[in-house]
Order: sequence, then structure tokens, then C-alpha cells
Amino acid sequence: SPTAPAPPAPPPPGAPSAPPASPIGIEGGGLIAKLLQSGHDQWAGLADEVEAARLAGHRVIAITGGERGEGRSTLAACLARTLQARGREVALLAQGDALAGESGQPADGGRLHDKRIVLVDAGIWFRPGPIRRQRLAVASLGCDAVILVRRTDRPPVPAWAAALAAVGVTVLGEVLTFAPTTNSPHKTDDSNAAEATTP
Repeated sequence: SPTAPAPPAPPPPGAPSAPPASPIGIEGGGLIAKLLQSGHDQWAGLADEVEAARLAGHRVIAITGGERGEGRSTLAACLARTLQARGREVALLAQGDALAGESGQPADGGRLHDKRIVLVDAGIWFRPGPIRRQRLAVASLGCDAVILVRRTDRPPVPAWAAALAAVGVTVLGEVLTFAPTTNSPHKTDDSNAAEATTP
């Protein structure tokens, strides 16, 4: 039988401590399990994109959108569960936890050798009206890349991706939520964050 892995070495003195494995919880409930089961291929595709981004050096990935109730938190939890099922280490942070205080450093110390994927449930970055690049730059501090979330009944906003590129944040793609199920032409009440498109 395989030998059990040795426990990780303690961090050197003065090194910043890593965030807990799931500060806002990844366990989820019945909705999470239902979405993971019903959209397995879509979740796998989204996880593929995130793993590819991690290999490219994007480790702190924000999940954001433009309004409340889009399903961002549900998407973050489902994506974290999907990645964990693949054996990946995932830290799921709440909005504002991507930075440690006012230092502008990632909450995990920015250790490039760390293989974990950090997902940030980043809240709303795009309010109605003009996009303020300075405010967007502040909101995205500590994040390497972003996944945009949009309800299927809302029109696309290409300016979001352009504004993020202008402040140096890589857009991995856009996830459409509240998509119609295959059994019904009507929209569901669940956050079916299962249809991903590229920007």
C-alpha cells in the first residue's frame, strides 16, 4: 500500500500564514449537489479552464458580476467542490479577503510555489452606469484573473472584459446562470451556473 505523505513543514519564522482551506465553507447543501450532478460536463469544462489558468500562473481567481442574485456564491462553491474532487487544494475566500489589510499583498502571502487555487467570491464589480477604472483596479487588487457571471436573461456587456484587460486582470470567460433546463423552455429558480462561454 502507498506510504502516507509526510506532514507539511512549518512555515519559516515571519512568513505570512495561509488562509484556512475554506473560510466561507465549501460543503454546500442539496442545491450544490443537484447542480453538480445535473451539469457535470459543464462544471468539468469550467474546472479545466481554471486549472489551465493556474498552470499559466493565475492563482487567485475572482468570481464577479454586475448585480445581486446572479449565483456567484453558488458558482464558487460548485467550482471549488469540482476542483477538490480532482484532488486540487482550494481556498475559497469571501469578498475583501483577497488582500491582507492595506499591504496590497495576497492574503496567502503570494507564495508562487503554493499549488493551491484561490477562488474569491468577489461580489459586484460592475454597477449600473459608467465603468470607473480606478474603482475596478481597487476592487481587483490581489486577483490574477476573473470569471464573469451573467444571468442568461441579461444582455452581454463586452465593456467589462475590456475594462478588466485595461487594469491588467485576465478574463478567463463568462458563465451564464439561470439557464433554461433541457426539460423545460422556462427559466428555473436555481442558479444553473453551468454554461460557460469565452469573452
